[in-house]
Formats: sequence, C-alpha cells, structure tokens
Amino acid sequence: MKKQFEIYILIFITVIFFITFYYSLEANNKNNPNVMLYKTLPTIELTSFNNANLKQVLPIINEDKHYLINIWSSWCVPCRDEHQTLMKLKDKIKIYGINYKDKKSNAVSFLNELGNPFYFTGIDRDGSLAIEIGAYGIPETYVTNSKGLIVFKHVGPLNEKTYLKINEIIK
Repeated sequence: MKKQFEIYILIFITVIFFITFYYSLEANNKNNPNVMLYKTLPTIELTSFNNANLKQVLPIINEDKHYLINIWSSWCVPCRDEHQTLMKLKDKIKIYGINYKDKKSNAVSFLNELGNPFYFTGIDRDGSLAIEIGAYGIPETYVTNSKGLIVFKHVGPLNEKTYLKINEIIK
C-alpha cells in the first residue's frame, strides 16, 4: 500500500510539473526578441563616435519617413557579414549606428576597410544603450517610422531577405 501511495505522489508531482511547464510556454515572455516591435523607441542620447561634443537624440520625430538603427562592433563576425547590406541601404534610408562595447581604433579600422554606411555613429561603451532599446546582442537592427515607432526589428546579420523586407517597409 505504501509503495502504491508513493507512485501516486510521483505521478501527481509529474503532472503538476508538466502543467506548470506548459502554461509557462504560453505566458508572455519578457525575453521575446520582438518585445519592442510596434512600440515607441525609448529616448536615447548617442554621443558621436568622432566628436564627444556632438550628440544625437533618438527617436527623431517627423524628420524622415523612416530611419534605421544598427547595433554593431568590429569584433562581431556577423556584423562583418551584414556590412554589405548596410552599404546597399545607406542611400535609401538614414542609418544610425551604435558601436557596441568596442575599441575606437578597431571600429575605425573596420569602417575604413569596409566603408561607412552610417549617417551618425554613436558609442555604447558599456552596453547600456543597447539594453535600453531592448537589444539581445549584436548585430541587431531596428527600422523606426516618423513617429518613433519601431516597425521592424531583426536580431542577427542582415541579408538579402531582410534587405528586401526593409525596402518594402520604407517605400
């Protein structure tokens, strides 16, 4: 009888565990990469990569129809992979770069070697700006409309597919 009771307890605990697990999968997950999608970009102040006295506040309201924010670093291999896509986009949309936890000399070499697609590049030495806008890592890209609403978010390197999607959004 005691053995049978222990089996029932084990089955009960297992069922509770699976029910809890199932409902936690259904819950709104704060760590969802799309958590900022269709929300207003939080106000951030970028300090210029080239001139510490020059600042840029985002979001920019009613200036351009859309603009792009790209979080990148010279040590990031996927950032190197996506760079050609950014170069193709630079004449279609203003790109604000956020240089993430990087040495300035390395970042300058990176841009000198591959080209500079950025309208403005800000520095994020400690990663706090990226966290503030909901970034998960790098590279990460956001397209924001004229009201400051994030209308596209991509985690990982941009490619031909994302290039085409961004072109559709900014038309």
